[in-house]
Amino acid sequence: MPITKRIAHYGSPKQLIEYILDEKHNGEKVGIASSLNCNLETALTEYLDTQKKFNMKGCRVAYHIIQSFSPKDNITPEQANEMGRKLCEELYPDFQCIITTHTDKGHIHNHISINAINLKGRKLEDRLSNEKEGLYGLSDTSDKIAAEYGCYIMPKKTYLKNNKKDFYYQYKEQSFKEKIKSDFESIIYNCNSIDEFLDEISIMGYKIKRGKHIAVKSIGMKKFARISTIDRKYSMQNLYKFFKAKNNIKLLGIKVTQNEFNSILWQKANESKIAIEKSQISTKGKIYNEYQKTKYQEIQRYYKLKKQLEYMDKYNIRSFDDIEKQIQLKRNQIKVINIELKNNKKKYDEIIEKTEKAQDYIQLYKVYEYAMSYKKIDDNYILPPEVQIFLKLQNELNIHSVEEAKNLIKSTRVKRIEINKKRKELLELQRELNHLDTIKEGKLSQSNLFIHNIKFGGNHIDYKLSDDDNFCINLPYTNEKIYIAKKFIAFNEKNQYYTLFLVDDKPYEIYNENNKKIGNITGIELEKYVLDRKKEIDKMYSQF
Repeated sequence: MPITKRIAHYGSPKQLIEYILDEKHNGEKVGIASSLNCNLETALTEYLDTQKKFNMKGCRVAYHIIQSFSPKDNITPEQANEMGRKLCEELYPDFQCIITTHTDKGHIHNHISINAINLKGRKLEDRLSNEKEGLYGLSDTSDKIAAEYGCYIMPKKTYLKNNKKDFYYQYKEQSFKEKIKSDFESIIYNCNSIDEFLDEISIMGYKIKRGKHIAVKSIGMKKFARISTIDRKYSMQNLYKFFKAKNNIKLLGIKVTQNEFNSILWQKANESKIAIEKSQISTKGKIYNEYQKTKYQEIQRYYKLKKQLEYMDKYNIRSFDDIEKQIQLKRNQIKVINIELKNNKKKYDEIIEKTEKAQDYIQLYKVYEYAMSYKKIDDNYILPPEVQIFLKLQNELNIHSVEEAKNLIKSTRVKRIEINKKRKELLELQRELNHLDTIKEGKLSQSNLFIHNIKFGGNHIDYKLSDDDNFCINLPYTNEKIYIAKKFIAFNEKNQYYTLFLVDDKPYEIYNENNKKIGNITGIELEKYVLDRKKEIDKMYSQF
């Protein structure tokens, strides 16, 4: 990132032109020089002729740009001069310019002289608000060109001094977007569906909010961020398109044998597979957008059915009780891991935070090195906030080199692998539980016993009042609670809701919001009560 300065020159351009062409100030011409819209030998005369031709007013007769490169950038004086000329061609194409390259101060730097008025009679507009000819335009264009030659460009982040949040927090806030994009890029091409992609994100340690808009949050983030705002590539619509186009049309077969208990599921999966394969043959070489959408959804459905059959086979499930035993086992396993993660949360968070800070230290080391090299070039150079952040991290972590930071990261590797392993195990258990719950819901729905049911969101479960065998449910649209055996509640993974299955004439105990029993009610009456309360609330809101 070359340091750029631009100084207005007053009086006559003669002194400026002579100064930049005489590097050693001994009357000897500089070794490397070029020009734009004028000749080096006659530049002064040409400057004055242009000013006279358009009767230029004002004291500013020229501008002096100094473009200094860090010794850490591996460039030659010839390349530096090329960059200076390209800078003039892009920003000042109609102005007369002289570009000279000096090496007399231990670092390569360009001196550029620009006539204050161009060949069309327009004076250079040097206001900050001018995006092209202002100082910001000069700096940005210089950086862009320098980057093409392999020069290091300082990260551009915005910091507010009066902000209550310190510089490191502001740095992290702006870095999260870059990190999330990098993490997503590292996994998306190995995933075959949106669900698999979100699972992998979860394994990486992100908390996820699903729904119409997917949002994520990692350690250090104060709130969730929609992934579509991080990059439009990750909007639901674009993710859907990505996986739809990527999906392999050669379906993996069902290796599970059909039996009495899994027969309905097995038939559905087999019918789904045949339908997909036949439709692909009939539409080969043709494009039907609606068909592609339906095909993708059907493929997802097929693989879910296939996975459910595999779980039934894996755990030798041959009855409803077998399902319930596996569900209870999975819940207990999930509970054990959650307790462990909760008990060790502070320790795990500290490990992750320390590792992140060591990674930030390594990332900022180059910024620090370059900033200090620019400070040697120019005493007036203002060190960027990243240097303060770097020094603060150095102090907090008590390290003084990139090697020490790498060793710190290496020392936490075993623990980080352990944490990720636990998260992955938890995710796989939860995935299995969801599939088993879906099988259970299907079996309960097919039963002649459970005719009435109530659907509700997970937030209606009072886990504090629940135990290993029973859920305490805050009934939707009411202030009452009900205790019911977990075996009569199933989770629908696709629609993200629970279903409470009720027996018509079985009496259920009802409790008030203070958890005091207030009476009994049958399954059919309870379903009607909840539905009536829903109608009342819907009617009330429809009046607004």
